[in-house]
Amino acid sequence: MRRPATGAPTTALWLLGALGAAFALVEVELILGGPPEGVAVGLAYPAVAGVYLGAGLWAWARRPGSRIGPLLTAGGGVWILCGLASTPVPALVGVGIVVATVPVAIVLHMLLAFPSGRLRGRRVTGLVVGGYVTTTVLQAPVWLWTASSPFRVADRPDLLFAGRAVNASCAFLVIGATALVLLHRLRAAPTSDRPVLAPLYLYGGGAVLGVVVVANLRRVVPTNPLVVEWVQLVAMAGIPIAFAAGILRGGFARTAAIEQLGVWLGSTDRGRGEVGPALARTLGDPSLTLAFRGDDGGWVDGDGRPVEVPAGRDLVPVELAGQPVGAIVHDPSLQPDTETVRAAGRVVAIAVDRERLTTLLLAEQERLRESRLRLVEAGDRERRRLARDLHDRLQSRLVLLALRAGTARPEEADLEAFRRDVDEVAAEVRLIVAGVMPAMLLERGLVAAVQDMLARTPLRTGLINDDEDADPGRLPPSVEGTAYHVVAEAITNTVKHASAATLEVGLHRRGGLLHVSVRDDGVGGAAGGGGTGLGGLADRVEALGGRLAVESPDGGGTLLTAELPCEW
Repeated sequence: MRRPATGAPTTALWLLGALGAAFALVEVELILGGPPEGVAVGLAYPAVAGVYLGAGLWAWARRPGSRIGPLLTAGGGVWILCGLASTPVPALVGVGIVVATVPVAIVLHMLLAFPSGRLRGRRVTGLVVGGYVTTTVLQAPVWLWTASSPFRVADRPDLLFAGRAVNASCAFLVIGATALVLLHRLRAAPTSDRPVLAPLYLYGGGAVLGVVVVANLRRVVPTNPLVVEWVQLVAMAGIPIAFAAGILRGGFARTAAIEQLGVWLGSTDRGRGEVGPALARTLGDPSLTLAFRGDDGGWVDGDGRPVEVPAGRDLVPVELAGQPVGAIVHDPSLQPDTETVRAAGRVVAIAVDRERLTTLLLAEQERLRESRLRLVEAGDRERRRLARDLHDRLQSRLVLLALRAGTARPEEADLEAFRRDVDEVAAEVRLIVAGVMPAMLLERGLVAAVQDMLARTPLRTGLINDDEDADPGRLPPSVEGTAYHVVAEAITNTVKHASAATLEVGLHRRGGLLHVSVRDDGVGGAAGGGGTGLGGLADRVEALGGRLAVESPDGGGTLLTAELPCEW
Protein backbone atom coordinates (compact mmCIF):
# COMPACT_ATOMS: atom_id res chain seq x y z
CA MET A 1 0.00 0.00 0.00
CA ARG A 2 1.39 3.34 -1.04
CA ARG A 3 0.83 6.39 1.09
CA PRO A 4 2.07 9.98 1.24
CA ALA A 5 5.60 9.92 2.44
CA THR A 6 6.43 11.46 5.77
CA GLY A 7 10.07 11.76 4.76
CA ALA A 8 12.26 11.42 1.70
CA PRO A 9 14.22 8.17 1.21
CA THR A 10 16.79 8.29 4.01
CA THR A 11 19.46 6.27 2.21
CA ALA A 12 19.35 8.48 -0.89
CA LEU A 13 19.68 11.64 1.18
CA TRP A 14 22.58 10.21 3.16
CA LEU A 15 24.35 9.30 -0.08
CA LEU A 16 23.71 12.76 -1.50
CA GLY A 17 25.06 14.38 1.65
CA ALA A 18 28.12 12.12 1.63
CA LEU A 19 28.77 12.99 -2.03
CA GLY A 20 28.55 16.73 -1.28
CA ALA A 21 30.89 16.35 1.71
CA ALA A 22 33.39 14.42 -0.44
CA PHE A 23 33.47 17.15 -3.09
CA ALA A 24 33.83 19.81 -0.39
CA LEU A 25 36.79 17.97 1.16
CA VAL A 26 38.50 17.67 -2.23
CA GLU A 27 37.95 21.39 -2.76
CA VAL A 28 39.44 22.16 0.67
CA GLU A 29 42.55 20.19 -0.24
CA LEU A 30 42.89 22.13 -3.49
CA ILE A 31 42.38 25.51 -1.78
CA LEU A 32 44.97 24.69 0.88
CA GLY A 33 47.44 24.11 -1.97
CA GLY A 34 46.82 27.58 -3.41
CA PRO A 35 48.16 31.06 -2.52
CA PRO A 36 48.15 31.62 1.27
CA GLU A 37 46.46 35.03 1.04
CA GLY A 38 43.33 33.52 -0.45
CA VAL A 39 43.03 30.41 1.71
CA ALA A 40 40.79 31.88 4.43
CA VAL A 41 38.15 33.31 2.14
CA GLY A 42 38.46 30.29 -0.14
CA LEU A 43 37.65 27.91 2.71
CA ALA A 44 34.50 29.94 3.42
CA TYR A 45 32.95 28.68 0.17
CA PRO A 46 32.81 24.96 1.10
CA ALA A 47 31.68 26.05 4.57
CA VAL A 48 28.74 28.00 3.10
CA ALA A 49 28.09 25.04 0.78
CA GLY A 50 27.87 22.83 3.87
CA VAL A 51 25.24 25.12 5.41
CA TYR A 52 23.14 24.98 2.22
CA LEU A 53 23.55 21.20 1.91
CA GLY A 54 22.73 20.55 5.55
CA ALA A 55 19.67 22.81 5.61
CA GLY A 56 18.50 21.53 2.22
CA LEU A 57 18.78 17.83 3.09
CA TRP A 58 17.06 18.39 6.43
CA ALA A 59 14.17 20.30 4.86
CA TRP A 60 14.00 17.71 2.06
CA ALA A 61 13.74 14.85 4.55
CA ARG A 62 11.13 16.60 6.70
CA ARG A 63 8.99 17.98 3.88
CA PRO A 64 9.59 16.02 0.67
CA GLY A 65 6.44 17.52 -0.84
CA SER A 66 8.14 20.93 -0.93
CA ARG A 67 10.85 21.66 -3.48
CA ILE A 68 12.59 24.17 -1.24
CA GLY A 69 14.73 21.34 0.17
CA PRO A 70 15.99 20.24 -3.28
CA LEU A 71 16.61 23.89 -4.24
CA LEU A 72 18.69 24.47 -1.11
CA THR A 73 20.61 21.26 -1.80
CA ALA A 74 21.26 22.37 -5.39
CA GLY A 75 22.45 25.70 -3.99
CA GLY A 76 24.99 23.84 -1.87
CA GLY A 77 26.34 22.17 -5.01
CA VAL A 78 26.61 25.54 -6.77
CA TRP A 79 28.50 27.01 -3.81
CA ILE A 80 31.03 24.17 -4.07
CA LEU A 81 31.50 25.11 -7.74
CA CYS A 82 31.89 28.78 -6.79
CA GLY A 83 34.70 27.84 -4.39
CA LEU A 84 36.70 26.40 -7.30
CA ALA A 85 37.69 29.98 -8.16
CA SER A 86 39.98 29.87 -5.08
CA THR A 87 41.89 26.79 -6.26
CA PRO A 88 45.22 26.90 -8.14
CA VAL A 89 43.84 24.92 -11.13
CA PRO A 90 43.08 27.34 -14.05
CA ALA A 91 40.26 25.25 -15.56
CA LEU A 92 38.57 24.94 -12.18
CA VAL A 93 39.04 28.65 -11.56
CA GLY A 94 37.20 29.29 -14.81
CA VAL A 95 34.26 27.12 -13.66
CA GLY A 96 34.13 29.10 -10.39
CA ILE A 97 34.05 32.40 -12.27
CA VAL A 98 31.28 31.22 -14.63
CA VAL A 99 28.91 30.22 -11.77
CA ALA A 100 29.98 32.92 -9.30
CA THR A 101 26.61 34.75 -9.27
CA VAL A 102 24.28 31.77 -9.80
CA PRO A 103 23.57 31.50 -6.01
CA VAL A 104 21.81 34.85 -6.28
CA ALA A 105 19.41 33.40 -8.90
CA ILE A 106 18.78 30.34 -6.71
CA VAL A 107 17.82 32.56 -3.77
CA LEU A 108 15.44 34.56 -5.99
CA HIS A 109 13.98 31.27 -7.19
CA MET A 110 13.35 30.11 -3.61
CA LEU A 111 11.82 33.45 -2.61
CA LEU A 112 9.34 33.31 -5.49
CA ALA A 113 8.56 29.61 -5.00
CA PHE A 114 8.15 29.61 -1.19
CA PRO A 115 6.72 27.55 0.53
CA SER A 116 5.99 24.73 -1.95
CA GLY A 117 9.02 25.28 -4.17
CA ARG A 118 6.73 25.37 -7.23
CA LEU A 119 6.44 28.40 -9.48
CA ARG A 120 2.91 29.63 -10.14
CA GLY A 121 2.14 31.79 -13.14
CA ARG A 122 4.02 32.97 -16.19
CA ARG A 123 5.15 36.22 -14.63
CA VAL A 124 6.87 34.48 -11.72
CA THR A 125 8.40 31.87 -14.03
CA GLY A 126 9.66 34.66 -16.27
CA LEU A 127 11.32 36.41 -13.34
CA VAL A 128 13.11 33.21 -12.31
CA VAL A 129 14.27 32.55 -15.87
CA GLY A 130 15.43 36.17 -16.06
CA GLY A 131 17.42 35.69 -12.86
CA TYR A 132 19.24 32.63 -14.20
CA VAL A 133 19.92 34.32 -17.57
CA THR A 134 21.30 37.39 -15.79
CA THR A 135 23.65 35.32 -13.61
CA THR A 136 24.90 33.09 -16.46
CA VAL A 137 24.52 34.41 -20.01
CA LEU A 138 24.86 38.09 -19.10
CA GLN A 139 27.92 37.26 -17.01
CA ALA A 140 29.79 36.28 -20.18
CA PRO A 141 31.66 39.63 -20.44
CA VAL A 142 33.29 38.94 -17.04
CA TRP A 143 34.91 35.66 -18.10
CA LEU A 144 35.47 36.61 -21.73
CA TRP A 145 37.14 39.99 -21.29
CA THR A 146 38.64 39.90 -17.77
CA ALA A 147 42.42 39.53 -17.65
CA SER A 148 42.34 37.01 -14.76
CA SER A 149 39.84 34.65 -16.47
CA PRO A 150 41.24 31.45 -18.03
CA PHE A 151 38.50 31.77 -20.67
CA ARG A 152 39.60 35.26 -21.76
CA VAL A 153 39.39 35.79 -25.52
CA ALA A 154 40.49 39.44 -25.60
CA ASP A 155 41.47 42.31 -23.35
CA ARG A 156 38.55 44.67 -24.01
CA PRO A 157 37.87 46.94 -21.01
CA ASP A 158 35.26 48.85 -23.03
CA LEU A 159 33.19 45.75 -23.78
CA LEU A 160 33.64 44.56 -20.19
CA PHE A 161 32.29 47.86 -18.87
CA ALA A 162 29.30 47.81 -21.24
CA GLY A 163 28.57 44.18 -20.42
CA ARG A 164 28.68 44.84 -16.72
CA ALA A 165 26.34 47.83 -17.14
CA VAL A 166 23.80 45.67 -19.00
CA ASN A 167 24.17 42.91 -16.42
CA ALA A 168 23.68 45.30 -13.49
CA SER A 169 20.63 46.91 -15.12
CA CYS A 170 18.97 43.55 -15.72
CA ALA A 171 19.85 42.38 -12.21
CA PHE A 172 18.26 45.44 -10.58
CA LEU A 173 15.22 45.08 -12.88
CA VAL A 174 14.70 41.43 -11.86
CA ILE A 175 15.26 42.23 -8.17
CA GLY A 176 12.82 45.15 -8.28
CA ALA A 177 10.11 43.08 -10.00
CA THR A 178 10.67 40.29 -7.48
CA ALA A 179 10.29 42.76 -4.62
CA LEU A 180 6.93 43.91 -6.01
CA VAL A 181 5.69 40.31 -6.29
CA LEU A 182 6.79 39.52 -2.75
CA LEU A 183 5.19 42.70 -1.39
CA HIS A 184 1.90 41.77 -3.07
CA ARG A 185 2.06 38.24 -1.63
CA LEU A 186 2.80 39.60 1.84
CA ARG A 187 -0.23 41.89 1.74
CA ALA A 188 -2.49 39.08 0.46
CA ALA A 189 -1.21 36.49 2.94
CA PRO A 190 -3.29 35.48 5.98
CA THR A 191 -2.35 37.29 9.17
CA SER A 192 -1.09 34.05 10.70
CA ASP A 193 1.47 33.63 7.88
CA ARG A 194 2.95 37.12 7.93
CA PRO A 195 5.25 36.60 10.96
CA VAL A 196 7.07 33.96 8.89
CA LEU A 197 6.86 35.61 5.47
CA ALA A 198 7.91 39.14 6.43
CA PRO A 199 11.32 38.27 8.00
CA LEU A 200 12.05 35.74 5.27
CA TYR A 201 11.27 38.15 2.44
CA LEU A 202 13.12 41.01 4.09
CA TYR A 203 16.21 38.99 4.90
CA GLY A 204 16.36 37.00 1.64
CA GLY A 205 15.52 39.95 -0.60
CA GLY A 206 17.81 42.27 1.38
CA ALA A 207 20.71 39.83 1.16
CA VAL A 208 20.33 39.48 -2.62
CA LEU A 209 20.03 43.23 -3.11
CA GLY A 210 23.00 43.88 -0.82
CA VAL A 211 25.21 41.37 -2.67
CA VAL A 212 24.39 42.94 -6.05
CA VAL A 213 24.80 46.52 -4.79
CA VAL A 214 28.15 45.82 -3.09
CA ALA A 215 29.42 43.94 -6.16
CA ASN A 216 28.72 46.93 -8.40
CA LEU A 217 29.62 49.62 -5.84
CA ARG A 218 33.18 48.38 -5.36
CA ARG A 219 33.89 49.18 -8.99
CA VAL A 220 33.35 52.88 -8.39
CA VAL A 221 34.28 53.16 -4.69
CA PRO A 222 37.71 51.92 -3.53
CA THR A 223 37.00 48.92 -1.29
CA ASN A 224 39.03 45.99 -0.03
CA PRO A 225 37.89 43.04 -2.21
CA LEU A 226 38.34 40.56 0.64
CA VAL A 227 36.06 42.59 2.91
CA VAL A 228 33.39 42.76 0.19
CA GLU A 229 33.64 39.01 -0.39
CA TRP A 230 33.33 38.23 3.33
CA VAL A 231 30.26 40.44 3.65
CA GLN A 232 28.62 38.70 0.70
CA LEU A 233 29.45 35.24 2.02
CA VAL A 234 28.12 35.95 5.51
CA ALA A 235 24.91 37.47 4.15
CA MET A 236 24.26 34.53 1.82
CA ALA A 237 25.17 31.92 4.46
CA GLY A 238 22.17 32.80 6.64
CA ILE A 239 19.62 32.36 3.84
CA PRO A 240 19.31 28.54 3.91
CA ILE A 241 18.70 28.58 7.66
CA ALA A 242 15.92 31.15 7.20
CA PHE A 243 14.27 29.12 4.45
CA ALA A 244 14.52 25.79 6.30
CA ALA A 245 13.01 27.38 9.41
CA GLY A 246 10.25 28.99 7.34
CA ILE A 247 9.22 25.78 5.59
CA LEU A 248 9.06 23.91 8.90
CA ARG A 249 7.27 26.61 10.88
CA GLY A 250 3.58 27.16 11.48
CA GLY A 251 1.08 26.77 8.67
CA PHE A 252 3.77 26.43 6.02
CA ALA A 253 4.77 23.01 7.27
CA ARG A 254 1.16 21.92 6.99
CA THR A 255 0.73 23.67 3.63
CA ALA A 256 3.64 21.70 2.21
CA ALA A 257 2.19 18.49 3.66
CA ILE A 258 -1.22 19.24 2.08
CA GLU A 259 0.41 19.86 -1.28
CA GLN A 260 2.28 16.59 -0.84
CA LEU A 261 -1.09 14.91 -0.17
CA GLY A 262 -2.39 16.29 -3.46
CA VAL A 263 0.63 14.91 -5.31
CA TRP A 264 0.01 11.50 -3.72
CA LEU A 265 -3.65 11.53 -4.71
CA GLY A 266 -2.77 12.23 -8.32
CA SER A 267 0.13 9.81 -8.65
CA THR A 268 -0.95 6.53 -7.08
CA ASP A 269 -3.73 3.97 -7.17
CA ARG A 270 -5.36 3.92 -3.79
CA GLY A 271 -7.06 1.07 -2.03
CA ARG A 272 -10.31 1.52 -0.12
CA GLY A 273 -9.83 3.19 3.24
CA GLU A 274 -6.44 4.81 2.55
CA VAL A 275 -7.62 8.44 2.33
CA GLY A 276 -8.49 8.69 6.04
CA PRO A 277 -5.06 7.54 7.32
CA ALA A 278 -3.37 9.79 4.75
CA LEU A 279 -5.34 12.78 6.08
CA ALA A 280 -4.44 11.81 9.64
CA ARG A 281 -0.73 11.84 8.80
CA THR A 282 -1.02 15.09 6.86
CA LEU A 283 -2.84 16.97 9.61
CA GLY A 284 -0.84 15.41 12.43
CA ASP A 285 -3.87 13.86 14.17
CA PRO A 286 -3.64 10.05 14.57
CA SER A 287 -7.20 9.96 15.92
CA LEU A 288 -8.68 11.60 12.80
CA THR A 289 -11.47 9.69 11.07
CA LEU A 290 -13.49 10.17 7.89
CA ALA A 291 -17.27 10.13 7.76
CA PHE A 292 -19.39 9.91 4.62
CA ARG A 293 -22.76 11.37 3.74
CA GLY A 294 -25.37 8.61 3.80
CA ASP A 295 -28.51 8.27 1.70
CA ASP A 296 -30.61 9.59 4.59
CA GLY A 297 -28.45 12.72 5.00
CA GLY A 298 -26.65 11.46 8.10
CA TRP A 299 -23.00 10.54 8.56
CA VAL A 300 -21.74 6.96 8.27
CA ASP A 301 -18.33 5.33 8.55
CA GLY A 302 -16.56 3.20 5.97
CA ASP A 303 -18.73 0.20 6.90
CA GLY A 304 -21.98 2.12 6.58
CA ARG A 305 -22.57 2.41 10.34
CA PRO A 306 -23.91 5.71 11.76
CA VAL A 307 -21.23 8.09 13.07
CA GLU A 308 -21.62 10.06 16.26
CA VAL A 309 -19.19 12.93 16.96
CA PRO A 310 -17.72 12.41 20.47
CA ALA A 311 -17.48 15.30 22.88
CA GLY A 312 -14.36 17.38 22.40
CA ARG A 313 -14.01 16.62 18.70
CA ASP A 314 -14.90 18.75 15.68
CA LEU A 315 -16.62 17.73 12.46
CA VAL A 316 -15.54 19.66 9.37
CA PRO A 317 -17.59 18.94 6.20
CA VAL A 318 -15.86 17.99 2.95
CA GLU A 319 -17.70 19.50 0.00
CA LEU A 320 -17.66 18.72 -3.70
CA ALA A 321 -19.42 21.11 -6.10
CA GLY A 322 -21.03 22.79 -3.10
CA GLN A 323 -22.52 19.56 -1.72
CA PRO A 324 -21.23 17.78 1.41
CA VAL A 325 -19.88 14.33 0.50
CA GLY A 326 -18.03 13.59 3.70
CA ALA A 327 -16.63 15.05 6.90
CA ILE A 328 -13.35 15.09 8.81
CA VAL A 329 -13.76 14.26 12.50
CA HIS A 330 -10.63 15.49 14.28
CA ASP A 331 -9.19 16.60 17.59
CA PRO A 332 -9.09 20.44 17.66
CA SER A 333 -6.34 20.39 20.26
CA LEU A 334 -4.02 18.70 17.73
CA GLN A 335 -5.15 20.78 14.74
CA PRO A 336 -6.82 23.98 15.96
CA ASP A 337 -6.84 25.69 12.54
CA THR A 338 -10.17 24.77 10.95
CA GLU A 339 -9.18 26.42 7.65
CA THR A 340 -6.21 24.06 7.36
CA VAL A 341 -8.58 21.11 7.83
CA ARG A 342 -10.94 22.56 5.20
CA ALA A 343 -8.01 23.00 2.80
CA ALA A 344 -7.05 19.36 3.25
CA GLY A 345 -10.70 18.42 2.72
CA ARG A 346 -10.79 20.30 -0.59
CA VAL A 347 -7.73 18.40 -1.77
CA VAL A 348 -9.27 14.98 -1.03
CA ALA A 349 -12.91 15.82 -1.90
CA ILE A 350 -13.02 13.72 -5.08
CA ALA A 351 -11.32 10.79 -3.37
CA VAL A 352 -13.73 11.08 -0.42
CA ASP A 353 -16.71 11.07 -2.78
CA ARG A 354 -15.32 7.98 -4.46
CA GLU A 355 -14.99 6.21 -1.11
CA ARG A 356 -18.48 7.41 -0.15
CA LEU A 357 -20.00 5.85 -3.26
CA THR A 358 -18.07 2.65 -2.64
CA THR A 359 -19.28 2.57 0.97
CA LEU A 360 -22.90 3.09 -0.06
CA LEU A 361 -22.60 0.43 -2.75
CA LEU A 362 -21.12 -2.10 -0.32
CA ALA A 363 -23.78 -1.26 2.26
CA GLU A 364 -26.49 -1.74 -0.35
CA GLN A 365 -24.97 -5.05 -1.36
CA GLU A 366 -24.93 -6.13 2.28
CA ARG A 367 -28.57 -5.11 2.70
CA LEU A 368 -29.44 -7.02 -0.45
CA ARG A 369 -27.60 -10.09 0.80
CA GLU A 370 -29.40 -9.92 4.15
CA SER A 371 -32.73 -9.36 2.39
CA ARG A 372 -32.21 -12.41 0.19
CA LEU A 373 -31.24 -14.44 3.24
CA ARG A 374 -34.44 -13.37 5.00
CA LEU A 375 -36.48 -14.26 1.91
CA VAL A 376 -34.91 -17.70 1.81
CA GLU A 377 -35.60 -18.19 5.51
CA ALA A 378 -39.19 -16.98 5.08
CA GLY A 379 -39.65 -19.40 2.19
CA ASP A 380 -38.27 -22.24 4.30
CA ARG A 381 -40.64 -21.36 7.13
CA GLU A 382 -43.59 -21.30 4.74
CA ARG A 383 -42.64 -24.66 3.26
CA ARG A 384 -42.29 -26.15 6.74
CA ARG A 385 -45.71 -24.80 7.70
CA LEU A 386 -47.23 -26.22 4.53
CA ALA A 387 -45.58 -29.60 5.14
CA ARG A 388 -46.83 -29.56 8.73
CA ASP A 389 -50.38 -28.78 7.60
CA LEU A 390 -50.31 -31.48 4.97
CA HIS A 391 -48.99 -34.00 7.47
CA ASP A 392 -50.96 -33.11 10.56
CA ARG A 393 -54.26 -32.08 9.03
CA LEU A 394 -54.65 -33.60 5.58
CA GLN A 395 -52.66 -36.82 5.65
CA SER A 396 -54.39 -38.19 8.75
CA ARG A 397 -57.81 -37.40 7.29
CA LEU A 398 -56.97 -39.15 4.05
CA VAL A 399 -55.76 -42.23 5.95
CA LEU A 400 -59.05 -42.35 7.82
CA LEU A 401 -60.98 -41.98 4.56
CA ALA A 402 -59.02 -44.88 3.08
CA LEU A 403 -59.89 -47.04 6.08
CA ARG A 404 -63.55 -46.04 5.89
CA ALA A 405 -63.62 -46.83 2.17
CA GLY A 406 -62.25 -50.33 2.87
CA THR A 407 -64.83 -51.14 5.54
CA ALA A 408 -67.81 -49.14 4.24
CA ARG A 409 -71.18 -50.87 3.81
CA PRO A 410 -73.54 -49.96 1.05
CA GLU A 411 -76.13 -48.55 3.42
CA GLU A 412 -77.19 -44.99 2.78
CA ALA A 413 -76.07 -43.78 6.18
CA ASP A 414 -72.50 -44.95 5.67
CA LEU A 415 -72.31 -43.30 2.25
CA GLU A 416 -73.64 -40.05 3.66
CA ALA A 417 -71.00 -40.06 6.43
CA PHE A 418 -68.29 -40.84 3.89
CA ARG A 419 -69.45 -37.91 1.72
CA ARG A 420 -69.27 -35.55 4.70
CA ASP A 421 -65.73 -36.69 5.40
CA VAL A 422 -64.76 -36.07 1.78
CA ASP A 423 -66.28 -32.57 1.99
CA GLU A 424 -64.31 -31.84 5.13
CA VAL A 425 -61.05 -32.97 3.49
CA ALA A 426 -61.84 -30.78 0.48
CA ALA A 427 -62.41 -27.86 2.81
CA GLU A 428 -59.05 -28.56 4.48
CA VAL A 429 -57.39 -28.56 1.05
CA ARG A 430 -59.03 -25.22 0.21
CA LEU A 431 -57.82 -23.72 3.49
CA ILE A 432 -54.25 -24.90 2.89
CA VAL A 433 -54.29 -23.61 -0.69
CA ALA A 434 -55.77 -20.30 0.46
CA GLY A 435 -52.92 -19.96 2.95
CA VAL A 436 -50.43 -20.25 0.11
CA MET A 437 -52.28 -18.29 -2.58
CA PRO A 438 -56.04 -17.51 -2.39
CA ALA A 439 -58.15 -18.90 -5.21
CA MET A 440 -59.93 -15.56 -5.52
CA LEU A 441 -56.59 -13.89 -6.28
CA LEU A 442 -55.68 -16.50 -8.88
CA GLU A 443 -59.06 -16.46 -10.57
CA ARG A 444 -60.32 -12.86 -10.37
CA GLY A 445 -57.30 -10.69 -9.50
CA LEU A 446 -56.10 -8.40 -6.75
CA VAL A 447 -59.10 -6.11 -6.32
CA ALA A 448 -61.58 -8.94 -5.96
CA ALA A 449 -59.31 -10.79 -3.53
CA VAL A 450 -58.87 -7.66 -1.37
CA GLN A 451 -62.66 -7.05 -1.41
CA ASP A 452 -63.22 -10.63 -0.26
CA MET A 453 -60.65 -10.22 2.50
CA LEU A 454 -62.21 -6.95 3.70
CA ALA A 455 -65.65 -8.56 3.74
CA ARG A 456 -64.33 -11.07 6.28
CA THR A 457 -62.60 -8.45 8.46
CA PRO A 458 -64.35 -7.62 11.78
CA LEU A 459 -63.90 -3.83 11.33
CA ARG A 460 -65.55 -1.05 9.36
CA THR A 461 -63.60 -1.19 6.11
CA GLY A 462 -63.37 0.62 2.83
CA LEU A 463 -61.58 0.13 -0.49
CA ILE A 464 -60.48 2.99 -2.73
CA ASN A 465 -59.49 1.72 -6.15
CA ASP A 466 -58.62 3.90 -9.10
CA ASP A 467 -56.56 3.13 -12.17
CA GLU A 468 -55.08 5.87 -14.36
CA ASP A 469 -53.41 3.55 -16.89
CA ALA A 470 -55.22 3.39 -20.22
CA ASP A 471 -55.29 -0.41 -20.40
CA PRO A 472 -54.59 -1.76 -16.94
CA GLY A 473 -55.33 -5.46 -17.48
CA ARG A 474 -54.09 -8.00 -14.96
CA LEU A 475 -50.99 -7.31 -12.93
CA PRO A 476 -47.94 -9.59 -13.01
CA PRO A 477 -48.53 -12.56 -10.66
CA SER A 478 -45.54 -11.62 -8.47
CA VAL A 479 -46.92 -8.09 -8.01
CA GLU A 480 -50.46 -9.29 -7.25
CA GLY A 481 -49.16 -11.84 -4.75
CA THR A 482 -46.90 -9.33 -2.98
CA ALA A 483 -49.60 -6.63 -2.86
CA TYR A 484 -52.13 -9.12 -1.48
CA HIS A 485 -49.74 -10.20 1.28
CA VAL A 486 -49.02 -6.54 2.13
CA VAL A 487 -52.74 -5.91 2.64
CA ALA A 488 -53.24 -9.22 4.47
CA GLU A 489 -50.36 -8.58 6.88
CA ALA A 490 -51.54 -5.03 7.55
CA ILE A 491 -55.10 -6.21 8.27
CA THR A 492 -53.84 -8.99 10.53
CA ASN A 493 -51.67 -6.56 12.52
CA THR A 494 -54.55 -4.08 12.78
CA VAL A 495 -57.01 -6.65 14.07
CA LYS A 496 -54.53 -8.14 16.55
CA HIS A 497 -52.68 -5.10 17.89
CA ALA A 498 -54.12 -1.75 16.79
CA SER A 499 -57.42 -1.62 18.72
CA ALA A 500 -58.81 0.11 15.63
CA ALA A 501 -62.43 0.69 14.65
CA THR A 502 -61.98 1.44 10.94
CA LEU A 503 -59.58 0.39 8.22
CA GLU A 504 -59.19 1.70 4.68
CA VAL A 505 -57.28 0.10 1.78
CA GLY A 506 -56.18 2.00 -1.31
CA LEU A 507 -55.08 0.47 -4.63
CA HIS A 508 -53.88 2.97 -7.22
CA ARG A 509 -52.11 2.16 -10.43
CA ARG A 510 -50.36 4.95 -12.28
CA GLY A 511 -47.15 5.52 -14.22
CA GLY A 512 -46.13 1.88 -14.18
CA LEU A 513 -46.41 1.70 -10.36
CA LEU A 514 -48.95 0.04 -8.11
CA HIS A 515 -49.52 2.13 -4.98
CA VAL A 516 -50.91 0.15 -2.05
CA SER A 517 -51.97 1.84 1.19
CA VAL A 518 -53.59 0.52 4.35
CA ARG A 519 -54.71 3.05 7.00
CA ASP A 520 -56.29 2.45 10.39
CA ASP A 521 -57.35 4.63 13.33
CA GLY A 522 -55.69 2.49 15.99
CA VAL A 523 -53.15 3.17 18.72
CA GLY A 524 -50.13 3.36 16.38
CA GLY A 525 -46.60 2.47 17.42
CA ALA A 526 -46.06 -0.18 14.72
CA ALA A 527 -42.53 -0.80 13.43
CA GLY A 528 -41.03 -3.13 10.87
CA GLY A 529 -38.11 -5.41 11.64
CA GLY A 530 -36.82 -8.94 11.81
CA GLY A 531 -37.45 -11.66 9.27
CA THR A 532 -41.23 -11.87 9.73
CA GLY A 533 -44.17 -9.49 9.77
CA LEU A 534 -43.49 -6.04 8.35
CA GLY A 535 -39.77 -6.82 8.00
CA GLY A 536 -40.56 -9.83 5.81
CA LEU A 537 -42.95 -7.72 3.74
CA ALA A 538 -40.23 -5.12 3.17
CA ASP A 539 -37.93 -7.84 1.84
CA ARG A 540 -40.61 -9.08 -0.58
CA VAL A 541 -41.35 -5.56 -1.80
CA GLU A 542 -37.67 -4.64 -2.22
CA ALA A 543 -37.04 -7.90 -4.09
CA LEU A 544 -39.40 -6.58 -6.79
CA GLY A 545 -37.64 -3.21 -6.84
CA GLY A 546 -40.36 -1.55 -4.76
CA ARG A 547 -40.53 0.43 -1.56
CA LEU A 548 -42.36 -0.14 1.74
CA ALA A 549 -42.92 2.56 4.37
CA VAL A 550 -44.71 2.65 7.71
CA GLU A 551 -45.96 5.78 9.51
CA SER A 552 -47.27 4.92 12.95
CA PRO A 553 -47.01 7.66 15.58
CA ASP A 554 -48.21 6.73 19.05
CA GLY A 555 -51.94 7.37 19.28
CA GLY A 556 -52.15 8.46 15.65
CA GLY A 557 -53.04 5.29 13.82
CA THR A 558 -50.92 3.49 11.26
CA LEU A 559 -50.40 4.10 7.56
CA LEU A 560 -48.60 1.39 5.59
CA THR A 561 -47.69 2.22 1.98
CA ALA A 562 -46.02 0.18 -0.72
CA GLU A 563 -44.96 1.04 -4.25
CA LEU A 564 -44.46 -1.84 -6.67
CA PRO A 565 -43.30 -1.65 -10.30
CA CYS A 566 -46.12 -3.31 -12.24
CA GLU A 567 -45.13 -3.16 -15.92
CA TRP A 568 -44.84 -6.46 -17.74
